[in-house]
Amino acid sequence: MKTQTLGMRMMLMTGAVIGCLALSLPAFGQGTRKKNLLGETDEAFFRTEDARRIGEQVLIYQRCTGGWPKNIDMARRMTDAEREQVLKDKERRDDSTIDNHATTMQMDFLARLYQATGDVRYRDAFRAGVDYLLSGQYENGGWPQFWPVMRDYQPHITFNDDAIVNLLELWQKLMAGEAPYGGDLLNKEYQGKLHDSFEKGIGCILDCQIKTDGELTVWCQQHDEHTLEPASARAYELPSYCSQESAAIVRLLMSLPHPDKRVKRAVHHAMKWFDTYKLTGYRVERIREGRRVLDTRLVKDSLAGPIWARFYDLKYCEPYVCDRDGIPRRHLEYLGPERRNGYSWYNSRPAELFELYDKWADRYDKAHKVQVSLKTKGANENGTIDMFRRPEVDRSAFDVIVKPGDSIQLAIEKAPEKPETPFKILVLNGTYNQKVIIDRPNIVLVGENRDSTVLVLAETAKTRKITEYHGKPVGNGVIVLQEGADDCVISGMTVYNNYGTTLEKTTTHQMAIYGRGTRTIVINCNVWADGNDALSLWAPESGGMYYHADLYLCCPGVDFLCPRGWCYATRCRFYGDSRAMIWHDGRGDKSKKLVITNSSFDAKSPTALGRYHHDSQFFLINCTLSKNVLNENIGYAYSDKVLDPCPWGQRTYYSNCTREGGHSGWLDDNLDKAEGAPAFYGITAKWTFGGKWDPEKRIRDLWNVLAY
Repeated sequence: MKTQTLGMRMMLMTGAVIGCLALSLPAFGQGTRKKNLLGETDEAFFRTEDARRIGEQVLIYQRCTGGWPKNIDMARRMTDAEREQVLKDKERRDDSTIDNHATTMQMDFLARLYQATGDVRYRDAFRAGVDYLLSGQYENGGWPQFWPVMRDYQPHITFNDDAIVNLLELWQKLMAGEAPYGGDLLNKEYQGKLHDSFEKGIGCILDCQIKTDGELTVWCQQHDEHTLEPASARAYELPSYCSQESAAIVRLLMSLPHPDKRVKRAVHHAMKWFDTYKLTGYRVERIREGRRVLDTRLVKDSLAGPIWARFYDLKYCEPYVCDRDGIPRRHLEYLGPERRNGYSWYNSRPAELFELYDKWADRYDKAHKVQVSLKTKGANENGTIDMFRRPEVDRSAFDVIVKPGDSIQLAIEKAPEKPETPFKILVLNGTYNQKVIIDRPNIVLVGENRDSTVLVLAETAKTRKITEYHGKPVGNGVIVLQEGADDCVISGMTVYNNYGTTLEKTTTHQMAIYGRGTRTIVINCNVWADGNDALSLWAPESGGMYYHADLYLCCPGVDFLCPRGWCYATRCRFYGDSRAMIWHDGRGDKSKKLVITNSSFDAKSPTALGRYHHDSQFFLINCTLSKNVLNENIGYAYSDKVLDPCPWGQRTYYSNCTREGGHSGWLDDNLDKAEGAPAFYGITAKWTFGGKWDPEKRIRDLWNVLAY
C-alpha cells in the first residue's frame, strides 16, 4: 500500500475521532437536590405531625445493631409493603454504617424529636445508636465503615466522606451537652465512655497522619486497620494523599480546646502541605442542562481561587483522577463520563482553613506558625509538581524490542511455548506491513504509540497468503491469536486491514484482529478495517472472555465488534457506515454477554447500532449515540429467515444512554428487566465475567509496560 493512501486514511479516521468527541455526553448527577428532612434543625418542625411520622420511620429503619443503613430517604412516606420489608430487614447486621452521614444523621433527628416531644422511645433509640458507635471502635481508636459484619475494604479505618470526623463531632456535642444533646438524653455513665472514646479517636487520627521523608503531611481517605498505612477502597479510591477529607480532619483538630504538642504539630504540617500543593490558574466547570450534568472539565482561569485535587499520588504527590478500572489518570477527559461527572475530583475545602489557621496558630502556637497564603502560586505554577505527568513505559521490562524493518513474528518466536510469566514485546514507532500470528499464551504486545505504531495488511479469508502456522490453520486478520493463545494483551498500536480500499472494493470479512484464545485484552488501540468483523474474538464454542478499553473502532462493514462469549468494553469510540456496528454470540450459557460502558457511537451515514442472530445479551451503560445511529433497538439480523430461534429472546439492556435527537423509548433505562436487576455501578468487568477473571488487575500489574 502507498504511504500516501495510508496517511489519507488515517487523516479521515482522525476526523471521525474528532466527530465522535463532539457528540453530546450522557447526563450524570443532579444540580439542586431536594432537602433531606433528616437534616432539619428548626425546633418548630419537630412539634409537627410530619416530624413524628418521620421519627416513626427512623425507628423502624434502625437495625438490631443500633445503627442505620445509608442512602435511604427515611423521610419519604413508606408504603405498607415497604414497611413490611424494612421490618423483615431489622435483624440485618451487614448494613449498619457511618458512611454518608448514616447513623449520626438519624441520631441527630431523634435527639431533636425527643427534646420536642419527650417521647422516651426516641431517647432509647438514640442511646442504642450511641452504644452501636461505641461498639465499633477499634483498640487503636479508629472505626470501620460498616460493622459488625464487614466485607472487602469496609474494615479499613474510614475518613472517607468525613465518617469518623462526623462521629467525633457528635461526641464533642454530647460531652458539652450542646443542644439538642442536653438534658437526660444520655445518663452520666456515658460521659466517661465518650471521653475515652474521643481521646482514642483523636489519637488514631494523629497516628494515621502520613509521614513522608520524615515529615508529616495529610491523610488518606482510609487507612489499614492494622498497619494504619494508606489503603484502597473502591476501585477508583487508591492509597493517596487526600485533600478533602484531610481538611475536615484539620478543622476538627483546630476545634480542640486544649491542643497538645502532637495536635499542634499535626495541624502545622498539614497546613504546610495544603499551602505547598494547592493548584492555581484552574477552575472546575460543570456543563449542565437543567439539573443534569452533561460534562465536567478542568479549565484554565487566571482569576480563579486555589483548588486542590481530591487525590495526590504517593510517589510524586501529584494530582490524579481514576476510573472504575483503578488506573490513575492525569486528565479528567481520560475518564468515562460516569466517573468524570459522578465524583468530586477537585475541591476548595482546604481554602476555608487558611484564615482559621492564622487565628488558631496565633492563639496556641505562634512560635511554630507556618506561613500560608491563598494568593501565592500553586504547585502546578511554581514548578513543584508536573500536574499532567505522562506515564512512562519501562523499556528495561521488555523481553524484546522490535524496530522498523524487524519481524514481529520472530520476536514472538523468542518466547517460550508456554511462558510462565508475561513475555513482553515492545514495537517501536513505524509502519509494519506484516501479518502477526500469536500461537502461545501470555504474550504482551505493546506499540510505542497507538497512532505511530501501525500494523497494516490487506487480507480476506480467500486471499490469505499464510493459511497454516506450525501445523495449525491460521485465520484471516492482521493479528491472529491462535487457539491456546490465552492471556494475551495487545496495546498501543493501530491495526488496520485495508483490503477493501486498496485491492478490491468489498466489505467481506476483513479482520484486523482475530482471536481464538480466551482472557484476551485489547486496549489503547485503533482497530480499523475496510470490511466486516474488524475485531473478532471467537474462542471455541463461544467460550471466550475478552476485555477492551480505550479503543477507536472504525469500519464501513457490519459487526465490527463481534465477540463470542463474555466481553466487556469501556471508553471506546465506534464509527460505522450504514451497517450494524455491534454483534454478540452468547449461545450455550445464559450468562454470556457483551457489556459496553462509557462509550460513543457515530457513523458516516444512518447506521444501526447492532444486531444478533444467535442467543445474545447486550448491556450498554452511560453511552452516547449520534443522530446517525438509527432510532431503533438492537434486533434480529434477518427478516426473511431464521438462522437460530434464540430461545432466550431479545435481551438488550440500557442505563443512562442518550441519542442525539432523542429516541422512541427503546433506549430508556431498563436494567430492572435484566436477570438479577443489576445496578449500573455494579456492571463492571468482574461482574461481566462472573468473578472468574479480573482483567483490570492484570492491566494494573502490567502498567509499567502498558502505560498510556
